[in-house]
Amino acid sequence: MELKTEMAERAAREPARRPRGIVTRTRLVTTAAVAAVAVAVPLVLGGGTAAYAVTKNPDGTLIVTINELQDPEGLQAALNAQGIEADVTYSPRDKQCAPGRFTSADYAYGSPNPKDMTAEQRKEFNRPEHWRSRDVTRPIAKDTFRISPNFMRPGETLVLEFRLGNDPRVGWSLGTWLAKAGSSVLPCTLVDEGGSDKEHAKEMAGG
Repeated sequence: MELKTEMAERAAREPARRPRGIVTRTRLVTTAAVAAVAVAVPLVLGGGTAAYAVTKNPDGTLIVTINELQDPEGLQAALNAQGIEADVTYSPRDKQCAPGRFTSADYAYGSPNPKDMTAEQRKEFNRPEHWRSRDVTRPIAKDTFRISPNFMRPGETLVLEFRLGNDPRVGWSLGTWLAKAGSSVLPCTLVDEGGSDKEHAKEMAGG
């Protein structure tokens, strides 16, 4: 009875302890989670400007967020620093760069109208390898897009033409193409864009 009483008093004085095995497992899980987060956290690039942000993912893709259409030279330099030869242009509302600035690496820029093609020509026209420009850049949010360099070939230039939106619901629009290796990209000469973003969206969606 005296031993039981002493043990009870000791238990009351000492703080409760967790089973050692549970603590160990919890710490291992937490460490693994922290390590996974550290690997997945993107590398923020672009000089910390408020106009844009460029982040690099572990798989080599880049995430570009545009907050304001300012400092295209800075964005171009940030992409060049990541090994992507880029040409970046910002255009005002209702304006665009005149066509023919470069020789396209695929059919995404300056291609003929599919309506004027034969069935065989249209089949060749629609082959995925002829549309790498659309694979290089993919929108993932209203102000953010992803660049996948693995779709680019050596010597090609990623041409990005931004324009202020002419529809109240559109902040800006983006034309993205690949210039053929060895093709120089001429400076942008502004011309009237024509049409509204809403009309272009309907056209791209097939009406």
